[in-house]
Amino acid sequence: MLHAGWHAIVKSGNGLSTLAGMGVVSALLTSRFLFYVPVPSPAVWPVIVLSLALHAGYKASLALAYEHGDLSKAYPLARGMVPLCALPLSYFALDQLPNRWQFLGIIVVSAGVLALAWERSGNVKSGKLILSALGASFMVAGYSVVDSYGTRLTEWSSFTVWLIVLDSLTFLVVGRILRGSTLWLQIREAWKPTAIAGALGLCSFAVFIWALSRNPVTSVVAFRECSVIFATIIGVAILKEKISALRVLAVSSVGVGLILIATFR
Repeated sequence: MLHAGWHAIVKSGNGLSTLAGMGVVSALLTSRFLFYVPVPSPAVWPVIVLSLALHAGYKASLALAYEHGDLSKAYPLARGMVPLCALPLSYFALDQLPNRWQFLGIIVVSAGVLALAWERSGNVKSGKLILSALGASFMVAGYSVVDSYGTRLTEWSSFTVWLIVLDSLTFLVVGRILRGSTLWLQIREAWKPTAIAGALGLCSFAVFIWALSRNPVTSVVAFRECSVIFATIIGVAILKEKISALRVLAVSSVGVGLILIATFR
């Protein structure tokens, strides 16, 4: 719910500028905890640097996706391929494989999410939406595996706090380069929704990293896709996007997949 909430704010706002502003909020809220967690060891820093690159790529791709499609299309398209991308990555990097029921649940979740994305494929303005959404999917799968590995090298709280602060500052620099001086003006103009999105995103990501430190990557990223259910509700109830029988069926498919993943652990 937290994850879908901040995505809805980004979609209704200035995209990249809102994401950069969220980083400012996250850094301000998290920086105080730097004094209470250990400094990562030298072995952890290459992992953090790789994660920062993947997170920046994800946010840039996500902002592009929201420029070319509505929430109910761009969001599930960006999320649908994440579990499938994470499956081979987690196997080769962490030697993790889900059991057969969890694997079935992952497939069912991904099918439901992708069905949501393709429901109104005729509304896609160009191939830019597809390419940017697929890029976001790959980046999420990549940083999920990298962050899971990082939490196993040190305490999850230390890894999470340092990653959030550095990631926030890194993307603020990226946003400044891409948007120029107008970035600060756009952040100031929408500071209230940006602050709310920042708080939602911070809580969402902290819970996600905590879950990654204790569970297989593919199960966590697949179960995280319950956010598309909330995104669909927000898109219909708040953003006034249309509902259809196929969309209801797709959301139901996601629910069935989540039950399989959660039940057969």
